[in-house]
Amino acid sequence: MAPADLPRLARRAGVSGVEFREVYWKDRPHEIPPTRRAIDDHGVIATYATFSTLLDADPNARARLLEQIDDARDLGVSIMRVFRGAWPFGGDEKSMWAGARTAIERAADYGITLMLENYLRVPGNHRFELEAALHVLRAPNLRVNVDIANYVQNGEDPLANIRAFGSRIGYSHLKDVRRTETRLAVVPVGDGDLDWSEILDHYDATGNPFPLTLEHQGGDDPLASIVRAREALERSGLPTLPG
Repeated sequence: MAPADLPRLARRAGVSGVEFREVYWKDRPHEIPPTRRAIDDHGVIATYATFSTLLDADPNARARLLEQIDDARDLGVSIMRVFRGAWPFGGDEKSMWAGARTAIERAADYGITLMLENYLRVPGNHRFELEAALHVLRAPNLRVNVDIANYVQNGEDPLANIRAFGSRIGYSHLKDVRRTETRLAVVPVGDGDLDWSEILDHYDATGNPFPLTLEHQGGDDPLASIVRAREALERSGLPTLPG
């Protein structure tokens, strides 16, 4: 499936947008223009997600992040997910901080807000690590993407973290978790144990609106999973989306 097909499927699923990812491209220069046209033609909201880190000692990785910010601009998005990366130390501090600030400034020039996500694995997967980066970088277009299931898997209370980040939240990835005697499984929203009414109430209490993105493995019928998750959120208090 081509990325340009996704806006049409989003409309079929009754959701308002698509999060595109760097890993979707097979021929990036030729795929981005038709994808942008499909976004506009179907009237969907588009966001972008990269697996790059804002803080990186590798100059090639820092250059790739800048290219990905350019791609986000070409898609016409205003939100881009990034990971924090390792805390600078050991002689690379200046270049790492300078690289992060260059990326933030380029994104700002394009009207893009970078959203730091609590990654599932180290480094940068706990609240205090994201708070430290926000404190040092202090950029208006650097905010937080709360990944609910990642916090649960990392042993943190997502509700407490929502309260702590408050108005600094600008995006959220939603997936559920189901606990068994032997493991914690990540499942689509509504198929697990989390109280989505409570989560939505905490998001409302931040006082600022931001996109909620359904994120989970596709499975045998990914479109049905999206519809089922959307309906679970609507039962939990999320307003029904316009047609």
